[in-house]
Amino acid sequence: MRRREWMTSAIAASATATIAAPAIAQGWPSREVTIIVAVGPGSSADAVARGVARVAARELNMNVQVKNVLGGAGLTGFAELAASKPDGHVFGLVNVGGLLVFPHIMKVPYTWDSFAFLGGVAENYFGVGIATDSPIKTIADLVAAAKTRRVTYAASAIMNGVAMIQLGNATGTKFYFVPASTQPEAVAQAVGGHVDVVLQTPPDLVPMIEGGKLRLLASATERRWPRYPDIPTLKELGHGIVAMSPYGICGPRGVPPAIVRTLHDAFKAAAFDPAHVAELAKYDQEVTYLGPEDYGRSMREIYAAEKRVVDRLGLAKGG
Repeated sequence: MRRREWMTSAIAASATATIAAPAIAQGWPSREVTIIVAVGPGSSADAVARGVARVAARELNMNVQVKNVLGGAGLTGFAELAASKPDGHVFGLVNVGGLLVFPHIMKVPYTWDSFAFLGGVAENYFGVGIATDSPIKTIADLVAAAKTRRVTYAASAIMNGVAMIQLGNATGTKFYFVPASTQPEAVAQAVGGHVDVVLQTPPDLVPMIEGGKLRLLASATERRWPRYPDIPTLKELGHGIVAMSPYGICGPRGVPPAIVRTLHDAFKAAAFDPAHVAELAKYDQEVTYLGPEDYGRSMREIYAAEKRVVDRLGLAKGG
């Protein structure tokens, strides 16, 4: 494109943006934008939300804050989000439990249609950790042990340990769930030898692995952990198991489309921001962008898959 044509196009685009901005800005934002996170500070989900908020604040030239809303294993945060006024000031970070699992198990104060998805922003890793002094050295050893004795695993919620349920189904064995009230407690049970293994994410496992107290037996996600590239995935070991924890942004249904588009673009920028990508790498998380339609479709697929697991376990409402 010749310079004059480029300048003409740039001026036109600038003029369009100037005209469009007041239409979007009428009454918005009247206060800071908030991203609700249904887990505590310092978690992998919290790290994702704070990185997205930081980039979005820069892109929008406005204050974007993270609000940790605890309680009900994630239900409280989603209930607050669903009840929020759809004026473009309150959004939430999607995680699996509160939105995709618990509605199958119990009555919750929202439905799938309470929310609108803006897009996917990251994906967490899951792994099988075991105490370093355990005689079990491989997943094959773990399966063999489960055929001769009671093998236990800890997780902060039964759905965090879905991979162990699937592994049992795939190998004709059974692994016994031992609940923990928090993620660190689940890890501590494995370190102390109170359970055989733990299913958890990098922020909780890595410090214990690096400290020589745990070993990573396998990645339970689609890919190997970047930090431990020599450790295979359960899928690579022939079990076809992938535990998903896709983080994304959603809002209450009914946010004006112009505001949704503006915020989507700001949140999307985080997926390609070098500082944000580098920060998440510290947590062994991958920045994975999905547009609204693709992310919504992915969520519905996971929702259906989680329903099948819940039904198989006999945990469904009324089951």
